[in-house]
Amino acid sequence: MMTYPTVLRNPYIIGRPIDEPEKFFGRERLFHFIEDNLRQGVKFILLHGQRRIGKSSVLRNIPHFVGSDEFVFVPFDLEFYSQEPLSSILVALAQDIIEHLELDADKIRLPSVAELEAEPYIFSSQFLPKVYEALGEKNLVLLLDEFDLLGIDYSVPVFEDFFPYLQSILELDNKLFIIPFVGRQSLDMPNLLSLVKGVPCQEIGLLDELSAKRLITKPAEGVLNYETEAIKAILELSAGHPYFTQVIGFAIFGRARDLEKWQVSREDVESIVDKAIESAEAGLAWFWDGLSSTEKVVFSSVAEAQKIAIEKADKVPQDSLNLLKKYGVYPKDSLVKAVKQLVEFGFLDDTGRRVKIELVRRWLVQRHPLRQELEKVKKLEKSESNEANNIYIHTHQGSGIKQEQEIEVSDKGALVWLGKKHHSLPQPRQKRILLSSVAVIGLISAAVGFGVYQLATPCLPSENKKLGIFCIANPIINISRGELTLFPITGNTNRDLGIEAFKKGNYSEAAQFFKQAVADNRNDPEVLIYYNNALARKQGSRLTIAAVVPADNKANLAKEMLRGIAQSQNQFNQKGGLNGKLLEVIIANDANEQEQAKQIAQELVKDKSIMGVIGHNSGEATNAALAEYKLANLAIISPTSTSISLQGDNFFRTVPSDHPAGKKLAEYASQTLKLKKVVIFANPESTYSDSMREVFTKYFEKLGGEVVHPPLINLADPKLDVDKEVPKSVWRYQAEGAALFPDTQHTDVALKVIKYNGDLIARPQNTQKKGLKLLGGNSLYNNDTLILGGKAAEGLILAVPWFKNSPQSKNFSQAAAQQWGGEVSWRTATSYDATQALIKALSINPTRATVLQQLKEVNLSPQETSGESLSFGSGERKTQPILVKIEGGEFKLVE
Repeated sequence: MMTYPTVLRNPYIIGRPIDEPEKFFGRERLFHFIEDNLRQGVKFILLHGQRRIGKSSVLRNIPHFVGSDEFVFVPFDLEFYSQEPLSSILVALAQDIIEHLELDADKIRLPSVAELEAEPYIFSSQFLPKVYEALGEKNLVLLLDEFDLLGIDYSVPVFEDFFPYLQSILELDNKLFIIPFVGRQSLDMPNLLSLVKGVPCQEIGLLDELSAKRLITKPAEGVLNYETEAIKAILELSAGHPYFTQVIGFAIFGRARDLEKWQVSREDVESIVDKAIESAEAGLAWFWDGLSSTEKVVFSSVAEAQKIAIEKADKVPQDSLNLLKKYGVYPKDSLVKAVKQLVEFGFLDDTGRRVKIELVRRWLVQRHPLRQELEKVKKLEKSESNEANNIYIHTHQGSGIKQEQEIEVSDKGALVWLGKKHHSLPQPRQKRILLSSVAVIGLISAAVGFGVYQLATPCLPSENKKLGIFCIANPIINISRGELTLFPITGNTNRDLGIEAFKKGNYSEAAQFFKQAVADNRNDPEVLIYYNNALARKQGSRLTIAAVVPADNKANLAKEMLRGIAQSQNQFNQKGGLNGKLLEVIIANDANEQEQAKQIAQELVKDKSIMGVIGHNSGEATNAALAEYKLANLAIISPTSTSISLQGDNFFRTVPSDHPAGKKLAEYASQTLKLKKVVIFANPESTYSDSMREVFTKYFEKLGGEVVHPPLINLADPKLDVDKEVPKSVWRYQAEGAALFPDTQHTDVALKVIKYNGDLIARPQNTQKKGLKLLGGNSLYNNDTLILGGKAAEGLILAVPWFKNSPQSKNFSQAAAQQWGGEVSWRTATSYDATQALIKALSINPTRATVLQQLKEVNLSPQETSGESLSFGSGERKTQPILVKIEGGEFKLVE
């Protein structure tokens, strides 16, 4: 029996700025730079750096490390006031100065908005002198966060009025200093540069090696013992980036606490990389979201070139532009410029051939593989605004003319001819198509009018050629018993050797390699499944089921599902199976795409050995495949799809549907929280999101409540302005609560709602502390909500299918943690239950009909599942969802 040292709180900090100076490491040179300039009388000092580089932590720690004998510091966030008039900005600034410096408000009168509208210089001529009188000999330094708002648009009030006002009083006021903070990818912003030309400027960059080592070891000093190679491995992954260093430390500490293993080796560091990537998803996304289409393709190609170099043990990766040529993408100036831009951003090293931060590179290879990004580009209907990305697509043709057709996409998505050039071309004859945007590659056939033909570059056996240009995964071949990996990004030499042996039918040899692969990476469920599959094949007669997961674009989520399936399969086979017949699990990848899910289903039903299917993940993918399974009388058990629209004689699920979850949340909102008005944030195009909205609305209104701004605020709307919708819901619609039902693609938007709601409540001018009580569904039940939501997520109530700390769940939770080397999610638990149910329905010589009938009669005890008894009524699991609450930065059971 494992014990959990729950009293040990994770000391690594992610998702919030560091306030405590004893927990802040490094930046000594930066603080010396600031102090030297202030003491020399420099009135304006500019600091800049990437997002997530620790800018907010630096801002909060300047008062602790810089000239406290001579200066006082007041932070002021311009983000909240970019659209406010000068008078309102000055009132808010004056109020922050009094509150932050704890000055006597009775002695220093705050000017009113009306007074400042009539005479703005009351602030500098009357208010500031009173402040200086209270400060004595000390000078006032304003720390202006989000200063880059000024670089966006000359027309915003904070630019038009506030900054010129500060400039004018700085010249006359010898006790006022200003330090603005910029958090953009580049300082290449003409508006901003024109303002700050000639002023001292310093980058908040990566930590030096000594500071990074302190950040790794000091927070957990006396608890974790880092081996030298472990520290080196963390530095290799994070490159001294403070956010990613903290993320890695957070994951390491969590694993050590689960296993009660306090010695950290290089192998321990490697084992948590996927978990760290999952936790850092929002921070990692910043590296991607602001890039142009061309920059994204180049960024992915550099990561891919590095991956190839690592596999071949090459010291220097190939030029990413040469790699793109192998995909039929022939670069022109725009790609070269994109490389230079990524180097300037600090995303690539000076050579342009390596992603500077290894964790970012691994994330790119996982989430944005090059083939996938080129396929996305193909689907775009119009180019990004103000962009002309010239890329040659090289194609064969039999004429003796080389044509360059220059194409541009208009703002309406139409293709416009810009011109033609004709040149003689020696044999073999070819043609080239010059595109003005990478975004129109997929439109070549229809637009150019003379077709696109097969390129010389061949596709892999598991891929299809699309439009003669793109190699994309063939979903029919993306099914494996052990012949290929669905997670090629996860490196494992013994796994690859096992796959080769499995393909040759050498199942004894394959089993040995897979067994070693399990030892190499115990957290990887795919290799445990393949190990058991090799044993089943070696045994001869076997029982077969299939598992369908989104391996392409939701790798971590897919592995969560597969862990439950692998754990159940392994237990069954270790006990000798059923009369000597072992269980084989076929894994298929549907990428959460409806068309691919349908094709996968069509292939699985053809394999008569398959007695049942576990999956798919999303409601949309499940619905697309359901009809195919029904025609074949093949049972499907979903461990994750909760949509109430999913029904059928052959459909079962081990997760409570949206009906009991939505009902329970509505009852809690009305009867416990006593809410009368609630606003709903959801995605109407998602079956999960919309069915949760539908059920919650039905029961909340039945209990006398009102959903304001009906039916919902669309989280998927690209024009959604969270900063406006949250206060509008509170003040205009008088909403008291918010129900957040994002699909997995839009949880980041829901987190913005949570964060802004917290900011709204904390505003000094919000004296009533009005805000929204928060409720949500299982899509928010993850570490991102805890970490990225931070204090703003405190009190959030979620309806979830399974909770590790429920009394009935602890036995499975501990066994799973021991199996996988860390805590598991609810998807692992419900997938385990689905596999247990299918195993129970199998017999010596099963048929699809007998399995289907037996599933309707399954009755598993809590000891046979993840904690709750399991039986199906009309395909639905006869259990209720569990309510959990975020409290003290943790999920806790709502009694």
